[in-house]
Amino acid sequence: MRSLIFILICLFTLPTFADSNTQMAKMNDEVKGILEKASKAVRTDLVKDAKSMLQTANMTIANMGIKGIVKVSLKGEKIRVESQTADILEVNGFDGKGAWSENITTGLRMLEGAEKLNLIAETLPYTFTPEKFYDSIELMGKAQFNNKECFKIKFSKKGMDPVIEYYDTKTYLALGEERIIPNPMGKMKASTVYGNYIKHEKGFLYPATMVQSMGPVKVEIKVTGIKLNVEMDDKIFAVPAQ
Repeated sequence: MRSLIFILICLFTLPTFADSNTQMAKMNDEVKGILEKASKAVRTDLVKDAKSMLQTANMTIANMGIKGIVKVSLKGEKIRVESQTADILEVNGFDGKGAWSENITTGLRMLEGAEKLNLIAETLPYTFTPEKFYDSIELMGKAQFNNKECFKIKFSKKGMDPVIEYYDTKTYLALGEERIIPNPMGKMKASTVYGNYIKHEKGFLYPATMVQSMGPVKVEIKVTGIKLNVEMDDKIFAVPAQ
């Protein structure tokens, strides 16, 4: 179930742009302009200074009869993702140094390479300023995504497969993404469609529903809550004792 973690934590992958002295991804002015408009469309300025964030959602895999919940805890450069289906719990975390995953099948294992990088990319500092994480951000032109014309933008980082994001050419809202998800058995191609944008009580917009497709498997996500500046104990991000 590890692939589920990327559905929620991609909610705010929109740059607010770091100061000029910070190492930035290579991108031209056209790409920067599109992403600035995308950021303004969802008002990331209202949430970019959050010290922590708690995201919760219900998930359904209809063709497998599976229902569950997902909980994502973000604090600074730390992240913890829990997915619970029936009696099966999977937890993934990064404590600022080490990345790890634990479930009943594999037990506890440390994440390295692309698995680790994919998790680090979704921590708060890089969620709001992905140009500080990726090596390059490139406009691939316009393309149809979920029956709408979009800007197709590729985020690249050495050591992991590129992430492709699609932004509506009229509203500049992010409509979805395509990525390769690494796991112990290899790689899976996943496509996620965002929908039903609603306004949070703090004023920013976010997609309340998401559908991720991986081959014949379709995961439906309904966001149940987003809370900012929640008190979180650093211990929840630490590598579990064996």
